[in-house]
Amino acid sequence: MKNKVNAVTVSSNLTNVELQVTNNGVPAIHSSYSAMNIERAYQEIKDGKISEKAINSAAWILASQNTNSGSNKDTITLSDGQKIGQGVTHTDEEMSAIISDLINVDNLSLISEINQSNTTVPFLNPEHVIYKFTNDKGIARAAIEQGHTLILDNDRKFIKLVKIQNNSEKVFIDLANTDSEIYFKADSKLNDLATNFGQYVVGTNQKFSFNLSISKTMWKQAGSINLVLPPKSNLSFDSIKVLDNQDAVAIVTNPALSDTLVYNSSEPVIAASISLNATQENILLRVTVHVNLEGNNVSTNKPITTSMQAISVNKDGSSSTASTPNLVIAGANFAMTKEKTTHLAQGGTFLLAKAVGNYYEIYGKNQKWNKFEHLENLPISKCLVLEGGNRYILGAKSPQSIPLDVSRFNFNEKKSEEINKSVIQIIGLAQGNHYFLYRINTNQQFTTSDRSFKFSIFSRSFFSPNNSLMVDNSINHPTHPLIGISGEIPDYNAGVNEYNNISLDGSKQDQKNNSIYIFAAVSGVCVLALILSVVIAIQKWI
Repeated sequence: MKNKVNAVTVSSNLTNVELQVTNNGVPAIHSSYSAMNIERAYQEIKDGKISEKAINSAAWILASQNTNSGSNKDTITLSDGQKIGQGVTHTDEEMSAIISDLINVDNLSLISEINQSNTTVPFLNPEHVIYKFTNDKGIARAAIEQGHTLILDNDRKFIKLVKIQNNSEKVFIDLANTDSEIYFKADSKLNDLATNFGQYVVGTNQKFSFNLSISKTMWKQAGSINLVLPPKSNLSFDSIKVLDNQDAVAIVTNPALSDTLVYNSSEPVIAASISLNATQENILLRVTVHVNLEGNNVSTNKPITTSMQAISVNKDGSSSTASTPNLVIAGANFAMTKEKTTHLAQGGTFLLAKAVGNYYEIYGKNQKWNKFEHLENLPISKCLVLEGGNRYILGAKSPQSIPLDVSRFNFNEKKSEEINKSVIQIIGLAQGNHYFLYRINTNQQFTTSDRSFKFSIFSRSFFSPNNSLMVDNSINHPTHPLIGISGEIPDYNAGVNEYNNISLDGSKQDQKNNSIYIFAAVSGVCVLALILSVVIAIQKWI
């Protein structure tokens, strides 16, 4: 049996580098990357000591022609005005943009010529080093020579410039945010809404802010930056405000922008344009957005993610891109029951509430959370009252009737409408474990605790064994799952669209019946598997 290799052995002049790649927070699994050490080229360009051989090469002449550098063959003038050549020196801060500009001119030709090498080292899967791609966490490793290094993708396209200098290094790359000159950062108010893969589970009745940082050198390579929403976006733009360096920017917002225009557009929509002026200081702006309820996909129980991009219009014809973290929309479903959850029930009315410290917040008809110190004598007329048969989307002015699942093989319209009166669906709650439905129409002497049905909102992404991106959330994994009679609900789908149990008569789910139900389900699967095995065996025998 072959021995499994788990580590890369590194000699004393190499560094063991762990590369982790994501795409806007989502691991870039099974993708290939390589490293190209360009320390020689970096230092020669920085110190202005480029060799005569490189200056007289075909790559130098072609780059000079592509940049319209003029008659002086010893220097090349880049799009941002920077020059490279004999006697032209630069700082490390300038070198990052220069390397990027040179690659935009002729890919890797001139840098390879100056470097006297274009050798690349592949990153290997840490669990199986014979594979030249990332694992299921987007991680790969390689032993790399120390110095300034280009990270390239499978097509040898430039991703990022890094400096390798320690005995071991970790390099993080987000493919949606590769340019350090421009990037978004979520406002600290979103911290409690953070989930995995760099995403945020947000409420559809709220506004959210991201800080957009622009480097003080960005104006040299880009005349302007556009804030862009994708086609049929579930995100809409509200405003932009300059926090630092007001004089360095001029901002024009799109006067025609609306939720309807954004969602119905088949092309990307420019929400605002930011013109850059010469400056010696970094620029900081705050961009505020909200979830677009115009889209009909918001009114479904399927998970939704959405983001906005800042795209620079560079002077050399290239572009740099930054993306906001993905915002995720989640929710929860509820089914009213009675008699130890052996039958669906109707007639319960509820308030949507959450506990916040020593007070409560109740969702109102004004589409806002309103603060109350206790739950007695609430102004019901100002609160949103939840009833069976409805789907409630936070931020929407009125509820929708729960759609009938006409795709069911035994679909019966009247029966489906009647069953839907027992269920309530809520979409667009922000992440949290402090929510509850508070029943308001009972004549029984229930305590506050008996009237309250607690639940959590969450969403987590993961990869399935066949590498499909999946979601585990509060819709397919409810806090208090309904068991046994859940199959009666028209749109119930195990592991996809499940329901929390709300007992209207205070009775608990019958654990004996639940056990019988689970046993029967498992037995049914086993019997089906046995039948299939027999059929297959007979076919082979025949």
